[in-house]
Amino acid sequence: MRETRTRSIVATTGTALALSTALSCTAGPADASDLAETAGSARSAAAAEPYVVKGRAVDSAGRPIKGVKVVVKDQRYYNSNIVLDTGADGGYSAPLPHEPSSWVAGASLTRQYHGTWYTFDLEPSSTGSFRAGAGAVRDFTWRITGRRPGADGRYYGGLVATNLWFDDLPEETVDQDNVRLKLTPTVPLIDGSKGKVISGRKPVYTDSGWAVVDVPLGRYKITATYHSPSSGKVYPLQVKQTGASTFGSQVTCDFEQSGTNQRIRLEVKFA
Repeated sequence: MRETRTRSIVATTGTALALSTALSCTAGPADASDLAETAGSARSAAAAEPYVVKGRAVDSAGRPIKGVKVVVKDQRYYNSNIVLDTGADGGYSAPLPHEPSSWVAGASLTRQYHGTWYTFDLEPSSTGSFRAGAGAVRDFTWRITGRRPGADGRYYGGLVATNLWFDDLPEETVDQDNVRLKLTPTVPLIDGSKGKVISGRKPVYTDSGWAVVDVPLGRYKITATYHSPSSGKVYPLQVKQTGASTFGSQVTCDFEQSGTNQRIRLEVKFA
């Protein structure tokens, strides 16, 4: 027999949305591995309150962010989430049910930039689960560059993928991984920072093809060259954004949202 009931969790800071919980009468205890805290969470444990989850969202400069979506998931029951928005001080707080369950917390931020909406996962102060009875502090930081927690090789920055056309080749052997890009920000990045020129990074193979990874989201002027490992020559490349009709010596691009990340897709060919 299964029982379904809906309950509301009200935040003491920020705006609470809905919590829908499907409860099974035969559900077993939380798995012990779900209760392990990530190393480095001593600060959060010291500040925690029983049956309360709370924290703060800031940008990389430490400024509070309003409107971050915080999702606190009950690992015991399917589709049982507390969903909150951070307040003007970047803070949020919500009570947890008095039940023997464990929880994990994540956060995301949506921002508009040059007419396009982008969604970012925020860096948590801990990725570990926590007991409701112990409570937890989970702070979040908006980063637009840097490696994400975990071993999946993902980054907070976007990627710029290149597809080399094998036309009019100057040498017999040409490889995609010898394309080099120069990306010059033309305006401030999405978080308001100035940005820096990115040049000469070796591309890596991704699910979008060969790409420069971990690029902070902004608007970039992009040029491309080919660096021959056999002759040592550097060849200028023509470049265009995928889907555009004509090539040029440079192109100015914005990112597109792709799943939970962002990317620019380019076509390049020998001049």
